[in-house]
Amino acid sequence: MNNEAEQEKNFVKIIARKIAEKLHVDDPEHLQQRDYENLNLKIEEKTGVNLSVSTLKRITKNQFQRIPQKNTLNALAQFLDYEDWYDFKNNYATAAKTITKKPQLNFKLPKRVLFIPVAIIAIALFAIILLNSKPAKSYSEVSFTSRTNVSSGVPNTVIFDYDISMYDFDSAFIQQSWDARRRAEIKKNEKYSTSVYYYPGYHRAKIMINDQLVREIPVYITTDGWLSLIQNPENDLIPIYVNEDCIKNGQIYLPPESVKAHHIDLSKNNHSTCFYFVNDDFSGDSDNFGFETQVKNNINEGGQACQVCEISVFGEYGRHVVQLSNPGCIGSIFQKFGPQYAMGTNNDLSAFGTNMDEWNKVKIEISNKMVTILLNDEEIYSTSYEGSNGALKGVSYRFAGSGAVDYTRLYNPNGDLTFSSDF
Repeated sequence: MNNEAEQEKNFVKIIARKIAEKLHVDDPEHLQQRDYENLNLKIEEKTGVNLSVSTLKRITKNQFQRIPQKNTLNALAQFLDYEDWYDFKNNYATAAKTITKKPQLNFKLPKRVLFIPVAIIAIALFAIILLNSKPAKSYSEVSFTSRTNVSSGVPNTVIFDYDISMYDFDSAFIQQSWDARRRAEIKKNEKYSTSVYYYPGYHRAKIMINDQLVREIPVYITTDGWLSLIQNPENDLIPIYVNEDCIKNGQIYLPPESVKAHHIDLSKNNHSTCFYFVNDDFSGDSDNFGFETQVKNNINEGGQACQVCEISVFGEYGRHVVQLSNPGCIGSIFQKFGPQYAMGTNNDLSAFGTNMDEWNKVKIEISNKMVTILLNDEEIYSTSYEGSNGALKGVSYRFAGSGAVDYTRLYNPNGDLTFSSDF
């Protein structure tokens, strides 16, 4: 590897270390899968560039054969609040030099003799960096639209119409949503691509060219009432749909025996049960609403060890998330409002630890992006966020193992009930 490439690789090592520090991890080698998934979301939210989990792993673990693309490096730098990759390198030039091991000279030359070639090399390197640090292309002529094959329900095939024929590029993809695993390569001179959506929600499909987000459109996959499913531990991209009626005795609940009937090994404790309601009946402003529900995840009724319950309120541009668990597992949960995350790994979320064997009443109150969370009528958390999730589009519940929902209620800013499901 030549000196220039070695120097560039040193800068990549430095930015990997700085990103790990931002995630409160002392060494990039210690990053876990959930750290990469969180990083993927945070980078896209801040820069508009979606870097796949596999790409982030290769960079942070120093497993890349070639220097990552400039768009990728610019996104990493912008995530750390630098203008671009060149700006980052300019701030860490000294650190990168110390990483490179230089052969020791056994003789000394006068400083003035050394100065001339060093100055020439520095000017040449600066010119190379300046030429290579080009701004991201606008791709303003790209067209991108979608149409669903069926009006509601899952699975649902979406047909994408696109035109990228006016540009030359190394690679291009259509990505279903935030999940970088849901990518399909597209070609310069083709016009159509199809994608099967297995989960309901208000997704945002993207065209990526050379790892740069160039177009984003909404894909609204709705449900006809409540949908029950099992998150398949063997393939979490494709869930197991439950056809039986899970609404009984005033609650929605999928018991362990029903899960087992779908060929899930309960002894592995690695499945989740989920309930979705996504359609226009659940609507409003995601920055101004009240939400109330009651949940439990009883161990004796199929809950798993940590008894994690995740409540997601979907909007056009993202979701608000509240997670509960038993007190011993609060380090593994997170809360999300707008684009802001609070991870249990570096935040005190002990107030969200509760006795999940019993019913827990959860209230989410959001007024002008000011958030208040109440658990069993006691205020436990408050925060605020910037940005917006747009209009409300639906709600989902995910339980570790089998959990139950007693009711779901949505209120407008005046306190009027706009949606109610008491099962």
